Amino acid sequence: MRAVIFDAPRTARSAEVGEPRPGPGEVLVRTRLAGLCGSDMHAYLGTQPFFVYPQIPGHEVIGEVVAGGEGVGLGAGRRVVLDPTINCGVCRACRLGRYNCCATIRVIGVHAPGVLAEAFVAPARRLHPIADNVPDEVAVLAEPLSIGFHAADRAEVQADDQVAIIGAGAIGLALVLMVRARGGRCLVIDREQSRLDLARSMGAEVAINVSAMDPVAAVREWTEGEGVARTFEAVGTPQTIRAAAEMTATAGRMVILGLCQKDVALPPSMFIRKELEVVGSRLHQNTVEKVVAMLERSEIDPRGMLTEIRPLDEYQSALDDLEHRPGEFVKIALKLGTGTDLHRIDDISSTWCK
Repeated sequence: MRAVIFDAPRTARSAEVGEPRPGPGEVLVRTRLAGLCGSDMHAYLGTQPFFVYPQIPGHEVIGEVVAGGEGVGLGAGRRVVLDPTINCGVCRACRLGRYNCCATIRVIGVHAPGVLAEAFVAPARRLHPIADNVPDEVAVLAEPLSIGFHAADRAEVQADDQVAIIGAGAIGLALVLMVRARGGRCLVIDREQSRLDLARSMGAEVAINVSAMDPVAAVREWTEGEGVARTFEAVGTPQTIRAAAEMTATAGRMVILGLCQKDVALPPSMFIRKELEVVGSRLHQNTVEKVVAMLERSEIDPRGMLTEIRPLDEYQSALDDLEHRPGEFVKIALKLGTGTDLHRIDDISSTWCK
């Protein structure tokens, strides 16, 4: 079967590899669409600290069940989406039900072969059927949306909370949808005006371009000097993490999603004075199935997150465009199966979402 392999940073190739075989409790899935996400880009660029080379990347997928291993109840032909985490089940995090923090976690597409291939194997418990009324172009977004759902859980977003989201990439846009679904109000910060415009169209109340305005000052103006109740940092730089702490209100909560490998200078007095809560948010925790239910009920409309669909053979151009043209491309999906046309996403049927 065909697959994309990252051999080393900035070294991607297409290759013929053997089709995997499902073991007990596993399922063989034929890939229909696979999304390229920020983690895939970090792996390609060499800035993903957890990625194991060489590896088939990718964990955002809509696929079709081919065969199951022993004891699996998913029938052939079912469309499924993936929670890519493989956990041990016995460490402290797993005992607490927080399997996304497993001490020996393996993530499909990071530590184990991913979905940028014609087929992949995954544990049955991490595959979630999705109804036929949800198009492939929407279903492929279930995994990144679930990251936003989990982060909103970690933030404990409440109705009418004023929320700042730093970063208007796919995860930032997913956060807009999840915060709005809980009745929160969003201010989004980025340097790409096209992404800010997209965030506005998806429900953000305010969009701040850091090239033209100091984001901390903008937040203070929006909140009449108080700061926001919840801040999401989805970029991963020392500067944006510091800004997130500064714009969060007294007794507020700051959630860090962006991967940052550098030390960040933050004065402890700020945390004491504000009694500031800072939490991390990693992957998802039983949220993929909740997002699937939201999509099946048309409660959110994530179509703006996906810019274009291309054939698998154009993986290199997709990587190049996501790296060098971020103002034009939020997410690109690669087509491997049948049933989905290649096109820009502007014209996905407007009848899907109410």
